[in-house]
Amino acid sequence: MSGKKRKKREKKEQFSSEICDECIPAKCCMYFSIEIDEPENDGDYDDLLWIIAHRDTEIYVNEDRWYLLVRSPCRFYDPIKRCLIYTRRPRICRSHTTDECEFDDDYGFDLHFHTYEELERYIRTNKE
Repeated sequence: MSGKKRKKREKKEQFSSEICDECIPAKCCMYFSIEIDEPENDGDYDDLLWIIAHRDTEIYVNEDRWYLLVRSPCRFYDPIKRCLIYTRRPRICRSHTTDECEFDDDYGFDLHFHTYEELERYIRTNKE
């Protein structure tokens, strides 16, 4: 790597580190989410109700894509030492940038279901 690229990367890492120092506990280490299929029928919606009936699960829609969000802290996160496996952290963690940082954001999803009842009300109201 050239000296110029290395300096640019180091500057970006320093900026990221400063932002991360302010974010305790690290929002990005407190949950994970995965894209799920958009519900198409009563059975699909019933499956989503089953999912959200489980503790610490939420469902959200962002830009017409549906996601499952699971509030479960990473077991390698320590509020004092931060990531305990930083040098060998998974690819998803390595690729997360401060451009995607949620520290100052209230997620801003198009739809966000925190509870079974919220999703059930949505289904009742929006059923075709």
